[in-house]
Amino acid sequence: DGLDIAKGDFPFTHHPIIKFEFAQSEIRNADDLRAYINKTLDDTAAEYGISLNHQRYDFKLVELVKALKRKQGENVVLLVDEYDKPILNTLETPELADVKIAMNVFYASIKSLDDYLRFVFITGVSKFAKVSVFSGMNNLNDISMDRAYATICGYTKDELVHYFDGAIDALCQQLAYQQPGTDTDTNKKSTYKKIEQWYNGYRFAESNESVYNPFSILSLLLKQNFDNYWFETATPTFLIERIKAKDYAINQLDNLRLSKMGLKASEPEKTSIQALLVQTGYLTIKSWTDSLYQLDFPNKEVHDAFYNVIVENYAHIDDGIAPVHIEDLGVAFRERDINTAFTILKIFFASIPYDISIKQEKYYQSIFFAIFKLLGINIEVEVTTNVGRIDCVIQTKDSIFILEFKLNGTKEQALQQIKDKGYAQKYLGADKQIILLGVAFDAEQRNIGDWIEEHIV
Repeated sequence: DGLDIAKGDFPFTHHPIIKFEFAQSEIRNADDLRAYINKTLDDTAAEYGISLNHQRYDFKLVELVKALKRKQGENVVLLVDEYDKPILNTLETPELADVKIAMNVFYASIKSLDDYLRFVFITGVSKFAKVSVFSGMNNLNDISMDRAYATICGYTKDELVHYFDGAIDALCQQLAYQQPGTDTDTNKKSTYKKIEQWYNGYRFAESNESVYNPFSILSLLLKQNFDNYWFETATPTFLIERIKAKDYAINQLDNLRLSKMGLKASEPEKTSIQALLVQTGYLTIKSWTDSLYQLDFPNKEVHDAFYNVIVENYAHIDDGIAPVHIEDLGVAFRERDINTAFTILKIFFASIPYDISIKQEKYYQSIFFAIFKLLGINIEVEVTTNVGRIDCVIQTKDSIFILEFKLNGTKEQALQQIKDKGYAQKYLGADKQIILLGVAFDAEQRNIGDWIEEHIV
């Protein structure tokens, strides 16, 4: 009652419901999966006062659905939340094959129940090929990237204004206390703009309309403070482990383009990092052509969440201390205090687990890259020029830092390479102070060893 749907003539018929929540159970193998399904079916049967005879989970599901239809007189609604959780829990383990077989058997049994089911709704983070999980169900309508459903998972701008304008007025008043002297209209416009930058930007189809994260919006209006709320609910461990296992270079995420086929469902073991980043909400569609998607972070909240996850999982520094070091690093680079900057960077590299090989260059590069992304400082790695490839270029408001790292060499050799290759040439017209940084990496200590700087006026 009180919702728009109540104003119409929609018939509110009561249907019996069977609900599976795979994230609620610690499923590590096929036996765990079958046990959870059996328990859910037994609990649902008990709730409706039904006795079941079958022991096998697929037969038991069929028995329960038919019994509910007979007893309640209405077709059954079947809800499956986080269908992919059993697969994600067993990804890259020997148990995965048996889990996929068990899931296939389960979903195949649903196919035979068309005459008894009113509605089946399946949700999950990852989009796996039907042949992998749903081979027994060929009548599914995948709405993941369907334009007709593109806004059902978030608030549109019109909905935000229509339903929350009063609450945003209260937020503006709170912000006015923090920023006195701003007139009401300007404050409200800037608040809406800030909400858009922090929480808007999700696009689930080739549509011009993007949506806001509903959980983050509600949290913002409740707490009356801009913060990273999505991060508290969405830290997919499997994604970070996959990025680390594949030694994926996260600098590739800048201006990332992906073929439309790249977002199609695939086998769990073959799903690309890029597709997983879209499926888990870290990346979204920004623009498209007939064959390609341009991907990017939807907003500031998700951008910061991702790079925080990278820093925390790659550099094992206390969560409370890492932001302090990062902030100090930003100040050091902006003030061209190179000694302080590299002293702080050494703290991050010193925290890398000892079993990470010094040859895993992307691991070290990812920490370096993520830190500067969190600072909002422009950073490029492996910058191609007509005479070579620059290891790293960092740009602040009034400075450009050109860095060359040497693993088996000296800081002087690194600096000389920058000069010999003329790496600074392309930046001479930028009207900024250019600073060349030669950095020697100590293989034994697995950390930055020494550095040398030279300023170009």
